[in-house]
Amino acid sequence: MAEYPRDEFDDLAPTGRKGAHRRDGGPTTQAGAIALVAILAIAALLLVLGAINIIRSSTADPEEQVAEQAPTAESTADPTAEEDTSVDIDQVEKTAEVTVLNASGVSGAGGAFGDAVEEAGWTLGRVGNHSTSDTVSSIHYADEASAEEAQALGELLGIADIELSEEFTGDITVVVCSDIANDPPAPAGTGDAAEDTGA
Repeated sequence: MAEYPRDEFDDLAPTGRKGAHRRDGGPTTQAGAIALVAILAIAALLLVLGAINIIRSSTADPEEQVAEQAPTAESTADPTAEEDTSVDIDQVEKTAEVTVLNASGVSGAGGAFGDAVEEAGWTLGRVGNHSTSDTVSSIHYADEASAEEAQALGELLGIADIELSEEFTGDITVVVCSDIANDPPAPAGTGDAAEDTGA
């Protein structure tokens, strides 16, 4: 066997390295692998649960859901809502002057409704004719102070369209149209003077 002369590489101290291609599998590497597997397992479980919930909600019967919600909607409705707006005509303080305008084309309708207003205790102002394309009678009051009286007049005359309005100058103006012109409340007396004017 050939012998070579000794050089500086023969005097290097041992390092304990085994080569770059080798690596010991210590506890740290195993713990990292376990943690990665656990994270992937949790993520897969969450995906499965989410998919189950989506499938369950998409296969639910929409008619059953509507049926379950229907009683809730009905329970929120107040069956006495319209009754709460009623006003006792006899208890209302009648301070407003009421104008009655006949827009129905029915002769004498203004006078008949004017008589009913006066008989109920209001001060009757002008009774005359009015031109409008409306076919539904209405009551117009000039300010909020007359709102309760206007509501009471609506109940007396059978008029549901009651509004705060600047269209007329009087305290309260009743516009009688064709929907009620032939069915006025029956007062104790009749107003011949109003009928003579065609109102």
